[in-house]
Amino acid sequence: MLNIAIVEDEPAHAEVLRGFLQRYAAERGEEVAAEVFPSGLDFVSDYQPRYDAVFMDIEMPHMNGMDCAFKLRERDAEVPLVFVTGMAQYAVKGYEAGAIGYMLKPVEYFPFAVLMDKVKQKAELSGKKRLSIGSGDRVRRISLQDLWYVEVLDHYLIYHLAGGETWQCLGKMKELEDALAGEGFFRCSNCYLVNLRHVKGIDGSEAAVGGDAIQISRRRKKEFLLALNAYLQRGGV
Repeated sequence: MLNIAIVEDEPAHAEVLRGFLQRYAAERGEEVAAEVFPSGLDFVSDYQPRYDAVFMDIEMPHMNGMDCAFKLRERDAEVPLVFVTGMAQYAVKGYEAGAIGYMLKPVEYFPFAVLMDKVKQKAELSGKKRLSIGSGDRVRRISLQDLWYVEVLDHYLIYHLAGGETWQCLGKMKELEDALAGEGFFRCSNCYLVNLRHVKGIDGSEAAVGGDAIQISRRRKKEFLLALNAYLQRGGV
């Protein structure tokens, strides 16, 4: 799935981009999810690096798209950025913010699809691995880099994702642990499987993962520290 952020204060323009994304998904056989932000300030204030691309309007109140883009680059230097505006004079400055493209309103589908092909190619080349979670008709594909940790509660697995979002479904921790072997995850107790790339520190018997404190069992602490150290020595890969 490609996760796209649309930063656009005019609902009609945002809906045009949503419609183009739906058409692109149907034509390319690709799952695409869109999240719309009517304010650049709201977008950067709570930004989490979980998007495959950002489509950003420039003329917005409170914080214009250009200022928003430079703020975005302070938090995420890599996410593909596309400016959408009615004013061509912003193009040069837009590329200073690392934009991969620039679309003039009214946006046409063909140049949009060309840019989306670039986004799709970048996501594939980045090797961003994904995991399908859920069951029945309630299935979701998530990027492993967006998964903080997994908690088991009774017969349910609770996936804790970037931004504080959670997703719960039936499952077995051992099966998930086996599926994620070699992907930078470690089971630090019977109840928790953590993503080593999101471990911010260790305090006694607790690991700071994302924004939460996760208990490390006494018998697994040594192995956990060894695994974390090895992961960091590999450069987080």
